[in-house]
Amino acid sequence: MKVTETNLGYLVETQGIVALLGGEKAHLTNLKASFPDFDFIRVKQTHGDLIVRSDSPALDYQIEADAHYTDLKHTALCISTADCIPVLIFDTTSGLIASVHAGWRGVANKIVPKTLTQLCRAGARPETLHVIVGPHIQMPSFEVGNEVRDTILSSIDFAPETSESLYHRKLSNEKSLVDLNQVLKTQLQNSGVIFDHLFSLHIDTFIDPRFHSYRRDKANSGRQLSFICKN
Repeated sequence: MKVTETNLGYLVETQGIVALLGGEKAHLTNLKASFPDFDFIRVKQTHGDLIVRSDSPALDYQIEADAHYTDLKHTALCISTADCIPVLIFDTTSGLIASVHAGWRGVANKIVPKTLTQLCRAGARPETLHVIVGPHIQMPSFEVGNEVRDTILSSIDFAPETSESLYHRKLSNEKSLVDLNQVLKTQLQNSGVIFDHLFSLHIDTFIDPRFHSYRRDKANSGRQLSFICKN
């Protein structure tokens, strides 16, 4: 796997796959200029768990979903984020690719495991799935109410004695820091994804000015696009 930092973000090239983990300059106009041979497809993200097949560029930003997949070449599946997790998936058995938007609600709703299940129904195999996890808000910056913490943690099975040290850190009776990346990693392992097939960029969008962050900038925040494409 070749990973290169560019003015648009981090470019990942591997096994006939091109993926971009986008930064603040990764908007559609720049993507089209930099990758003129690709057809870009976006979905209307709702923080839900809808998964659709995206095969037609004519449907760009026409369908509500938080994950989409295809097996077509030169079709770039985009996800928009600003602290949420961009998750890019490819399968070396079926040739399927997928792009997933996973905010804390998406993680709690198991949007990524549900996408993996859908890909396996379409011909993928758990042991040949590869997952790329992009920059998102990291545990030191992700303070939430304990009711949100418990909702997120309910999406995984864990030993109670290891929960606090591995998945969250309690700040008070009302607040905790939660590690979305570690929760997602556990979900992937429970779904049969091989550890060596997981690549993560542990970059905190909240503190890194190269990335948009809604929690940092509120209404002034932009969005960055990430995508995966079969070349």
